[in-house]
Amino acid sequence: MMIPVSLCYCELCAMLPVSGGGMAYAFRAFGDRISFISGWAAFGAFITIIPWEAIYVVDILSILIPQLKSGEPLYTLAGADIYIGHIVVGTAISILLYFINRRGVSTSALLQRVLCFALVGAGILAMICALLKFDLSNLYPVYDNIGSDPHHSFIGGALSILASVPFFLAGFETIPQGIENAGGNVKSVGKTVILTVFLSCLFYALLLVTLGGAYPWKKFIRFGSPSAALLFKEIYGGPAGTFLYLIILIGAICGLLTTWNGFMMASSHILMAMSRVSIVPNLLARQDPEYGTPIHALKVSLAASVLGPFLGSGLIGSLTTFSAAGYVISWMITAFCLIKLRRTEPKLRRPYKIPGGVKTAWFAVIVMAVLMVLLFVPGQPVYIGATAICLFAGWMCAGIVLYVLDYNQRKRYSKLKRASFLFASMAATDIKMPAFVDMPGDDYRIVSFVVPKDAGYAGQSLAELSWGRTKSIFIIKIEHGTEMLMLPSGNACIYEDDRVFAMGVEKSVKRFCESYDIGLKYTTNTLKNFMGFGEMEKQSPLTCIEIRVNGMEPYCGQPIKSTGIQSKEQCMIIGIERNGESMQMPDANMIIDVGDILWVVGADANVNHLASMSVPKAI
Repeated sequence: MMIPVSLCYCELCAMLPVSGGGMAYAFRAFGDRISFISGWAAFGAFITIIPWEAIYVVDILSILIPQLKSGEPLYTLAGADIYIGHIVVGTAISILLYFINRRGVSTSALLQRVLCFALVGAGILAMICALLKFDLSNLYPVYDNIGSDPHHSFIGGALSILASVPFFLAGFETIPQGIENAGGNVKSVGKTVILTVFLSCLFYALLLVTLGGAYPWKKFIRFGSPSAALLFKEIYGGPAGTFLYLIILIGAICGLLTTWNGFMMASSHILMAMSRVSIVPNLLARQDPEYGTPIHALKVSLAASVLGPFLGSGLIGSLTTFSAAGYVISWMITAFCLIKLRRTEPKLRRPYKIPGGVKTAWFAVIVMAVLMVLLFVPGQPVYIGATAICLFAGWMCAGIVLYVLDYNQRKRYSKLKRASFLFASMAATDIKMPAFVDMPGDDYRIVSFVVPKDAGYAGQSLAELSWGRTKSIFIIKIEHGTEMLMLPSGNACIYEDDRVFAMGVEKSVKRFCESYDIGLKYTTNTLKNFMGFGEMEKQSPLTCIEIRVNGMEPYCGQPIKSTGIQSKEQCMIIGIERNGESMQMPDANMIIDVGDILWVVGADANVNHLASMSVPKAI
């Protein structure tokens, strides 16, 4: 059932490699309202998992370190005792994961690799040791309802699992959330999504079969938590049983931490994406100037993480099924997005296309729609329960309030402009790239921002601002309403709500973002992506070329500011290579000499005209 859904993500995340996942796809396909439903439901599912993981981690740590439960409990919630040790440890881990994720996807991924190695190693060891005690008779009777669930057959028992299965297989949805910052081959990332689902299902199945066959299941289910670890104490006993017991506990903690870490990243990125299109407050779109991570959105994830130990394990069941409902709704909408975009944007670059095409997507839609209905219908095995339904209804109502309150912010920007915030990191390939665009060292950066209301510089001309002279920042594009100014002159003014594209070397751009009032809705990008040499859509009609000065040019021997290259030719010199040395964003007083290689940015016609000055004229 999950493979068709994950296939939809394979195609969509390779086609639209931006933060937001299903929410971003829904915005592209359907607009504000549907993207809000998809994004808010998915965010609820994501953010719910964070305290869930925090609860279980401290619970298992309490088994390894009994002192965490020493003394009288602070209080009891939903039948679970809450201890001060739980709160302290849970808060400390939450803060640690926050700082790891603030440093970016690569740092978070390094932690994931270490934890996953421990998790998979413990899982494989558990399977092998369980197989040594395997007895087929332990799996019989194949079906017997000895609980209170409303099912009376094997099929009913299997269906009852569906209420929680989306929760346990949902990790693949975190992959599209981090794709914007991760880089790499987007086609490979798409295929990773389906591989993740397949391997997860296989891993769970093997664990269930091997552990289930190692001990009579009717006795096995009487074990408390952690049941798998207690199983090895029972079937092996002595030092071997204790050793396996500890290994399984450590593996379980690593598994919980991987999910906790992954969803802290995913939650913050989907929140940032919703903020970019004004579904939630703009404050949450702010990115760290050094790492590009969503600062304030990560703080929301941190708050949810810290909340977990205060809730305790009594709410685990309801949190699990509430999260499952959020996923199913988001997944159904995502499958619809693939169907819609195949029809409305057939020429959009698709590095990966799913087998079966639209038919596979329709199958995913139908399966998720049926499952969604069953989750909310009382009296049948898949029903999630009244508590989970109340949590879900309350969550969606809270989202609607935020959506309505942000109405004025959405009206300030057209859908096209808000889409440019969301898809700003996209570009396209297959263009010849000048060598200087991908040079090492201080690389060029483009910062795009919307001039905030009451900005001190609003209404001033570029000459008055003198950002080039004082900040080493040069304006290459201004979007004013429906007007687009490319490489504007010093007389051009910047007004409130204009979208400004400024260029400089990395250090200058960072200082500019930190010290200047450029608002919250800003993104930074490389010149490589901005010009369309990366893996995403070209964001500008500008191009860039190299011109070798041979001495016949009218500007040769003159300082840059006197050449007229910007004022008359509407081009900009962003670098000069002289005697093997590179000078980025050269000073306006620098004299152009014979043999210099100029790095020039401008519209196609303008840079071609400038280059033609270096071509010998026929006699």
